[in-house]
Amino acid sequence: MTRRSESAIRIVAIRPAPIGRIFAIIYGVFGLVAFLLFAIANVAYMTLPFGILAPFLHLNLNLNLGRSGNVLYNILLCVAAILSYALTGWLTGMTVAGCFNVAAKQIGGVDAKYFSVSQEQDTHKVNQ
Repeated sequence: MTRRSESAIRIVAIRPAPIGRIFAIIYGVFGLVAFLLFAIANVAYMTLPFGILAPFLHLNLNLNLGRSGNVLYNILLCVAAILSYALTGWLTGMTVAGCFNVAAKQIGGVDAKYFSVSQEQDTHKVNQ
Protein backbone atom coordinates (compact mmCIF):
# COMPACT_ATOMS: atom_id res chain seq x y z
CA MET A 1 0.00 0.00 0.00
CA THR A 2 1.51 3.30 -1.04
CA ARG A 3 1.10 6.49 0.87
CA ARG A 4 -0.48 9.48 -0.80
CA SER A 5 1.69 12.54 -0.95
CA GLU A 6 0.00 15.50 0.69
CA SER A 7 0.73 18.99 -0.58
CA ALA A 8 -0.37 22.44 0.43
CA ILE A 9 -1.56 25.00 -2.05
CA ARG A 10 -2.88 28.51 -1.79
CA ILE A 11 -6.10 29.52 -3.55
CA VAL A 12 -5.79 33.15 -4.65
CA ALA A 13 -8.72 33.28 -7.09
CA ILE A 14 -11.50 31.16 -8.54
CA ARG A 15 -13.14 31.38 -11.95
CA PRO A 16 -16.62 32.91 -11.57
CA ALA A 17 -18.26 31.14 -14.57
CA PRO A 18 -18.19 27.57 -13.15
CA ILE A 19 -19.41 28.81 -9.77
CA GLY A 20 -22.22 30.70 -11.53
CA ARG A 21 -23.23 27.54 -13.42
CA ILE A 22 -23.28 25.46 -10.24
CA PHE A 23 -25.40 28.03 -8.42
CA ALA A 24 -27.72 28.28 -11.47
CA ILE A 25 -28.33 24.52 -11.42
CA ILE A 26 -28.95 24.46 -7.67
CA TYR A 27 -31.27 27.47 -7.77
CA GLY A 28 -33.05 26.04 -10.84
CA VAL A 29 -33.87 22.92 -8.81
CA PHE A 30 -35.13 25.21 -6.03
CA GLY A 31 -37.33 26.92 -8.63
CA LEU A 32 -38.86 23.60 -9.65
CA VAL A 33 -39.46 22.70 -5.99
CA ALA A 34 -40.98 26.15 -5.37
CA PHE A 35 -43.36 25.65 -8.29
CA LEU A 36 -44.35 22.17 -7.10
CA LEU A 37 -45.04 23.53 -3.62
CA PHE A 38 -47.07 26.35 -5.18
CA ALA A 39 -49.05 23.82 -7.22
CA ILE A 40 -50.05 21.73 -4.20
CA ALA A 41 -50.43 24.57 -1.66
CA ASN A 42 -53.41 26.85 -1.36
CA VAL A 43 -51.66 30.18 -1.96
CA ALA A 44 -52.85 32.97 -4.23
CA TYR A 45 -49.59 33.83 -5.99
CA MET A 46 -46.01 32.73 -6.59
CA THR A 47 -43.02 35.05 -6.25
CA LEU A 48 -40.30 34.79 -8.90
CA PRO A 49 -37.00 36.45 -7.94
CA PHE A 50 -34.58 38.19 -10.32
CA GLY A 51 -31.31 39.39 -8.82
CA ILE A 52 -28.88 38.40 -6.10
CA LEU A 53 -30.06 36.33 -3.14
CA ALA A 54 -27.63 35.48 -0.37
CA PRO A 55 -28.05 34.99 3.41
CA PHE A 56 -27.66 38.67 4.32
CA LEU A 57 -28.02 40.21 0.87
CA HIS A 58 -31.22 40.55 -1.13
CA LEU A 59 -30.75 42.76 -4.19
CA ASN A 60 -33.63 41.49 -6.26
CA LEU A 61 -36.84 42.32 -8.05
CA ASN A 62 -39.72 40.03 -7.18
CA LEU A 63 -42.50 39.24 -9.63
CA ASN A 64 -45.72 38.05 -8.02
CA LEU A 65 -47.72 35.87 -10.41
CA GLY A 66 -51.19 34.67 -9.48
CA ARG A 67 -52.78 31.27 -9.61
CA SER A 68 -54.72 30.22 -12.71
CA GLY A 69 -56.68 27.21 -13.91
CA ASN A 70 -55.20 27.49 -17.41
CA VAL A 71 -52.82 24.59 -18.16
CA LEU A 72 -50.64 26.58 -20.59
CA TYR A 73 -50.29 29.40 -18.05
CA ASN A 74 -49.18 26.90 -15.39
CA ILE A 75 -46.64 25.30 -17.74
CA LEU A 76 -45.23 28.73 -18.57
CA LEU A 77 -45.21 29.60 -14.85
CA CYS A 78 -43.19 26.44 -14.13
CA VAL A 79 -40.68 27.31 -16.87
CA ALA A 80 -40.53 30.92 -15.65
CA ALA A 81 -39.92 29.76 -12.08
CA ILE A 82 -37.06 27.50 -13.09
CA LEU A 83 -35.49 30.16 -15.35
CA SER A 84 -35.86 33.03 -12.87
CA TYR A 85 -34.40 31.00 -10.03
CA ALA A 86 -31.58 29.77 -12.30
CA LEU A 87 -30.79 33.33 -13.44
CA THR A 88 -30.83 34.47 -9.82
CA GLY A 89 -28.51 31.59 -8.90
CA TRP A 90 -26.13 32.47 -11.71
CA LEU A 91 -25.98 36.12 -10.62
CA THR A 92 -25.53 35.09 -6.99
CA GLY A 93 -22.76 32.61 -7.87
CA MET A 94 -20.90 35.15 -9.96
CA THR A 95 -21.18 37.69 -7.13
CA VAL A 96 -19.98 35.20 -4.51
CA ALA A 97 -16.99 34.23 -6.68
CA GLY A 98 -16.16 37.89 -7.28
CA CYS A 99 -16.35 38.66 -3.56
CA PHE A 100 -14.15 35.64 -2.81
CA ASN A 101 -11.57 36.81 -5.34
CA VAL A 102 -11.47 40.30 -3.83
CA ALA A 103 -11.15 38.94 -0.29
CA ALA A 104 -8.53 36.34 -1.26
CA LYS A 105 -6.48 39.01 -3.01
CA GLN A 106 -6.60 41.21 0.08
CA ILE A 107 -5.45 38.48 2.48
CA GLY A 108 -3.05 36.76 0.10
CA GLY A 109 -5.11 33.65 -0.59
CA VAL A 110 -6.66 30.78 1.32
CA ASP A 111 -4.72 27.70 2.42
CA ALA A 112 -5.90 24.41 0.95
CA LYS A 113 -4.59 20.85 0.94
CA TYR A 114 -4.96 18.21 -1.72
CA PHE A 115 -3.88 14.63 -2.15
CA SER A 116 -1.91 13.54 -5.15
CA VAL A 117 -2.94 10.11 -6.39
CA SER A 118 -0.74 10.12 -9.49
CA GLN A 119 2.16 8.40 -7.71
CA GLU A 120 -0.18 5.71 -6.40
CA GLN A 121 -1.63 5.12 -9.86
CA ASP A 122 1.84 5.01 -11.46
CA THR A 123 3.04 2.51 -8.84
CA HIS A 124 -0.03 0.35 -9.41
CA LYS A 125 0.57 0.30 -13.20
CA VAL A 126 4.25 -0.68 -12.77
CA ASN A 127 3.34 -3.57 -10.43
CA GLN A 128 0.91 -5.10 -12.95
